Amino acid sequence: MTMTTDKVNDKLQYLLGTLRDGEKGFADAADHATDASLQQLFRSRSSQRGDMARNIEAHLLQNGEKPKESGSVGAALHRTWLNVRDAVTGKGDAAVVAETVRGEDAAIKNYKDVLNETDLPSDVRSMVESQYTQIQASDTELQGLKQRYS
Repeated sequence: MTMTTDKVNDKLQYLLGTLRDGEKGFADAADHATDASLQQLFRSRSSQRGDMARNIEAHLLQNGEKPKESGSVGAALHRTWLNVRDAVTGKGDAAVVAETVRGEDAAIKNYKDVLNETDLPSDVRSMVESQYTQIQASDTELQGLKQRYS
């Protein structure tokens, strides 16, 4: 049985908040990184999260749901990205990379939570799986950078 539209919308709002937090977190990381290649990478990730958020917003609007304006859906993820900002202010690139990894790990957890729902409609599951794959790839790259910078 497929879940109700309201429940689907709740799950999408949850991921939308995750993406908005990531978009802001990566922008903050780009502002605090000193290495130009890291700045570019973080800006690219911020833009990617914005694009992903717009895809979810479009789906919500198709379902007759207004996307929520604010970012974080969960205090824990919001705190994670605030930690990114606070931890990297005046710190080196190693700290910036380490905190972005923490943010990605939190996003992966949120996506897993949604993907564990067995009754997601197929179009929603496909979109969420595609975004999850992109976040996993980002996390893998950031994990490698974390090793390089530590």
